[in-house]
Amino acid sequence: MIKPLLPSLLSLLLTCSASFAVAQTADMVFTNASVLTMNDDNPTAEAVAVTGNQITYVGDAAGAEALVGDNTEVFDLGGDTLLPGFVSGHDHIVASGWTSRGVSLMGIDSLEEAKAAVKEYADANPDEELILGFGFNQVSYGGWPTKEDLDEIVPDRPVFILDFTIHDVWMNSKAFEVGQVSPDEEDQVPGVMFWQRDVEGNQTGIGIEFQWASAFRAAGAWNPAAEIPDIQRDLYGQSVKTGITAVHVPLMAMPTVTDLPLVKEDEKLALAHLHELEKAGDLTIRTFVATGFKDPTATAEDIVSHTLELREQYDSDMLRVWGIKIHPEGNWSSKTAWMLADYADGSNTRGAAAIEGPMITSVYLEANKNGLPVGTHVDGSQTVRNTVNAILTSRGAGYEVPNNLLHHYFWVSDEDHQAVIDNEIMVNTTPLFHVDWESQDVNALDLLGRARVEATYGRYSSLMALDHNVSLSADVPSSPIDLIAPLLNVEIAMTLQDPMNPDSKPFPLSRKPATLMQSLKGVTIYPAAQQAMEDKIGSIEVGKLADLVVLDTDITTVAPRDISDIKVLGTVMDGRFTHRDGL
Repeated sequence: MIKPLLPSLLSLLLTCSASFAVAQTADMVFTNASVLTMNDDNPTAEAVAVTGNQITYVGDAAGAEALVGDNTEVFDLGGDTLLPGFVSGHDHIVASGWTSRGVSLMGIDSLEEAKAAVKEYADANPDEELILGFGFNQVSYGGWPTKEDLDEIVPDRPVFILDFTIHDVWMNSKAFEVGQVSPDEEDQVPGVMFWQRDVEGNQTGIGIEFQWASAFRAAGAWNPAAEIPDIQRDLYGQSVKTGITAVHVPLMAMPTVTDLPLVKEDEKLALAHLHELEKAGDLTIRTFVATGFKDPTATAEDIVSHTLELREQYDSDMLRVWGIKIHPEGNWSSKTAWMLADYADGSNTRGAAAIEGPMITSVYLEANKNGLPVGTHVDGSQTVRNTVNAILTSRGAGYEVPNNLLHHYFWVSDEDHQAVIDNEIMVNTTPLFHVDWESQDVNALDLLGRARVEATYGRYSSLMALDHNVSLSADVPSSPIDLIAPLLNVEIAMTLQDPMNPDSKPFPLSRKPATLMQSLKGVTIYPAAQQAMEDKIGSIEVGKLADLVVLDTDITTVAPRDISDIKVLGTVMDGRFTHRDGL
């Protein structure tokens, strides 16, 4: 008699336990909502409940009502959209605020206007020993500016003006002096990291691809211990207002990036700061960091051992050292990205790389062998080729690391594009950089020509059409922090136009825009998978961590060109509000 009773008793106990779990009240209930879950098996819902830091209910409004108790905070959204928390696949928001100090030249489209803005700033700030700025654009100016241009307006103080990509710097003569740059200083990597020179061999005032970094530091423009806490607080504070709940930081983007020993020290400093915030419960964005590899003198073993050491210290769902970011080249816009064929402007160059194919392969092999993923900056088509080959070589060696990454994906040949598709290689990109923002369309056509633009440029949208894993992000600081909103790049992916310019035209002509759902996956579940966090964040499912975004409208009813105007009413990360405005 005992044996038959045991299953019945167990069944009764389980039933009671299940009923008790269902009867528990939630801490928060969002109801009467247009819930887009990013879960293909259950794509929409009316209500979501949160208990502690987990999602405990996804379903209809009636089911959620049963979870409302005396202490439950209820949000009737009136049909507005509830989404998973936005996951940024590529933003340098821990320590990059040094790039936006001083005078902004963003949007200024002539050299004379730029000079006037610098002079006005310098005159208004007579006590500043260094005049800093950002946003110059040689394409809009009709050519590169010179140190003499700055000497005319600020002859007595060092001036460092970053370009709009934050890779190149415009300096005056005083900056060369204070930065301890000799007239015959060697280039770190000719053709990639170098001083621009005129036909007589004189430095013109432009440092390309961080060649200027040591001068910047020598002039006293970088103090990481003092600056990082304030920078991080400001950048995270602005980011949560846009719905960001998690971020991949693909190297810290500090002016030590080309010197690995200095990079190591700065990374340790920044991570220690983030860890203190995590312990205090004050880290407002899940942060997944890639260590930086841009020093052409470093070795694969060195960067991997350093990364593993940091990974042992920082490996939680709130703060994790993810892997390694290789930055092997410069930008195609300054012809320092490495192409399969010459640029089409008659310069007889295809660019170059500081870190070439064999070293890229060595890093992937060594890192993947140790379980670390690697992402690579791939501006140029040759660097895409080298990186795809490295990833496939690593897989061939038996190292299955599915979230190795390609960052940017600007210029990609048919062969490599097909290899990315066939081998399901994950991609991150910034749609803003592919359209006519900051004259990027003009520059692309001038440097590569219409045929190559239409054939090889901006191919991320064709990947998205296949439901390929593509994440979308702003790449702050190469985008200003005020353009970090994920919905801005969602709009661009859906329109191929600049949201800030009402006269913007779709670019390139041969691309087809992505759909709303494809684009939203690019800021939710796909970047979550790139961080190996798809089982915990990126979609709204019972048991996942409670990372959510509340919008002020039903996004499915909004015209594509209006997507970026949608207001974020609330951002919930780990079950708590990190931003609340209108709820």
